[in-house]
Amino acid sequence: MTKTEKIFAYYMKNPNAQAKMVATRFKAALPMVYKVRKQAQLEAELPNPLDTPPLTSWKKKEVERSTDVDCVIDMRGLDYGKFKDGAALMQGIKRQMAEHAQKHDKLFADDQWEALEMIVHKIGRIVNGNPDAVDHWIDIAGYAKLISDRLEGIER
Repeated sequence: MTKTEKIFAYYMKNPNAQAKMVATRFKAALPMVYKVRKQAQLEAELPNPLDTPPLTSWKKKEVERSTDVDCVIDMRGLDYGKFKDGAALMQGIKRQMAEHAQKHDKLFADDQWEALEMIVHKIGRIVNGNPDAVDHWIDIAGYAKLISDRLEGIER
């Protein structure tokens, strides 16, 4: 469950919660919390499932909730750190890898090199952002597993 979804669920159970308290509790940007609170308030006003509105109105609400770019960027910043800082770290590591591989005449299959770059990306997110975000660690294991499986004849 994403942080936005957790905040949304919290507001659905606690509609009168103070935005500042929610922002502190979930380590979220206050503008994002206001946006999610508003969406939860709108959602709470919908009729019960037995009196479901036309599909188009539900679709519109979902699009509104999922396309607030500023909200998404703010949320990602909490787990990933500042984009510019992370990019500098990740690109620096990738350059070092490429230079080292070239210096030692190392050749990699496309999937191997992509997995290495994705692992570096995840390491960068851990070092630059939230080291307790479990998804980063799971993703690293997943990329390594894809390559080890392929080397053992299991392609996914």
